Amino acid sequence: MSIDIIQDVNPSLPENRQFAPPKEGGNGNIHTPGTWQNIIWQTRSRVPEAFELNLICALEQLFDDGAQTPGELVEGLNQQKNYDQQGEPWSEASFRAFLQVNGY
Repeated sequence: MSIDIIQDVNPSLPENRQFAPPKEGGNGNIHTPGTWQNIIWQTRSRVPEAFELNLICALEQLFDDGAQTPGELVEGLNQQKNYDQQGEPWSEASFRAFLQVNGY
C-alpha cells in the first residue's frame, strides 16, 4: 500500500470540539480490535483552531517558566488573559475538563 496524499487530519476520527467525550471512540476510548483502521500518520480529526494553537504556545511558555501544576498553569493563563473559548478566565476544573476532552 502506498500513501500518495498526506492528509493534515484524520477524517475517520470523531469530532472533538465538544465538551463531553464522544461515545464512538477516540480521545481515550478503546475500539474493538480489528474493527477500526488505525491511520498511523495522523491522529487528529481536524486542523487545530487559532485558539488551540495559542493555548499550546502559552502552555509551552508556562512550562518553560517552571509551572508544574494545573493550578500554576491556570494562574499563568489567566495572568496572560489567555482565557477559555468563551472568553472566561480558566478555573482549575474547567482547565482539567478541557484537557480531558481534548487529550492534551
